[in-house]
Amino acid sequence: MCFDLDFTDLSPYRNLKEKSARQSDAAPYFICEGRLLVEEAIRAALMGQLRLISLLCNSRQSEEWKSKIPHQARLFTLVADELNSLLGFDFHRGVLCCCAAPEAPPEALLQQASRLLILPRIDNVDNLGQLIRTAAALGMDAIVTGQAPNPFARRCVRVSMGAVWKIPIFKRDNPEYLLDMWLQRTPNIKSEIVGTASGLNAESAWDWTPAPGTALVLGQESSGLGESWQARCARHIRIPLARQIDSLNVAAAGAIIMARLCSVIQPQGS
Repeated sequence: MCFDLDFTDLSPYRNLKEKSARQSDAAPYFICEGRLLVEEAIRAALMGQLRLISLLCNSRQSEEWKSKIPHQARLFTLVADELNSLLGFDFHRGVLCCCAAPEAPPEALLQQASRLLILPRIDNVDNLGQLIRTAAALGMDAIVTGQAPNPFARRCVRVSMGAVWKIPIFKRDNPEYLLDMWLQRTPNIKSEIVGTASGLNAESAWDWTPAPGTALVLGQESSGLGESWQARCARHIRIPLARQIDSLNVAAAGAIIMARLCSVIQPQGS
């Protein structure tokens, strides 16, 4: 069934390219784009992990998606030109869906975490999406972000391939207090904050033995960790690099160090 482009329930899909320029904007919903990600969202909705509000596709695909989506979700279909007009760009991925943004995880959940990823400031939405995907895949327990794009921005959701709803993400303007709470959570479990650094005085990641509770802090893409965050870290680690390469992209470096961390620290109760 086709709909008028002014139809109110199509508003989440309107001018997506323009909305993508405001990556920090929060909304009560988020958009999944492309077949693989939409199918992942449908699976999560059918398992009760997400609420899928609506699905939008080319009218030629309506019968296929009608048989897949939860019965509570609306199905919207438009012809190609109407889709492009609504979205604000030429759309070739065939299908999108709109999901309700999950509720923020309770802070009590953080107290149970052994492996935390701390991102005081991340500017690039692709880096954030990749770090979220890696953290979820490798078994980190939670992510804390400070100044960063909204994890449920369209491109972040797309790059993370749905990992944004599979791992607890705590977004705070000033995340320091969450770390203070976490450090004091269980006195008989050694917990420490570890930051990344490029200097030779930092400990090699290959020689590093993570504490039973470790919060890994990654710095901003352009300038690394600020002085205040460096001071908060009990230890600093580096990735030894060859061929006079001075640094790695934060998402690549984060993946390497998280792999090291998760290979040593096992989940609590395992």
